[in-house]
Amino acid sequence: KYGIKSPNLYAPPGHKNEEAFNCAQRAHQNTVETQALFLVELVIVGLFYPLFAATCGALYSVGRILYGYGYAKNGPDGRLIGSLISHLGDLPLQIAVFKLCYVAFKTW
Repeated sequence: KYGIKSPNLYAPPGHKNEEAFNCAQRAHQNTVETQALFLVELVIVGLFYPLFAATCGALYSVGRILYGYGYAKNGPDGRLIGSLISHLGDLPLQIAVFKLCYVAFKTW
């Protein structure tokens, strides 16, 4: 679609699709970077609060789709809505992990 050949992670300077390709690539990389921690949190919280974790997972997934689409289509300004929605999914999970750790240490 953009005319960039593998293994290039970014478009070469001056390429006609440089900005569009680089924005799509950064959206993908950002999602991959944050996904590992999110999945660990999702599993831990899901063992104790499955419905809450599923809701957070759905919000995060929808947010990441909107983030990637907005970033690829509108550049850095297009990622705001998706970012906010995905954080509505991952921040409550982080708080729940801390709560679970607190309860675990308190009961030991």
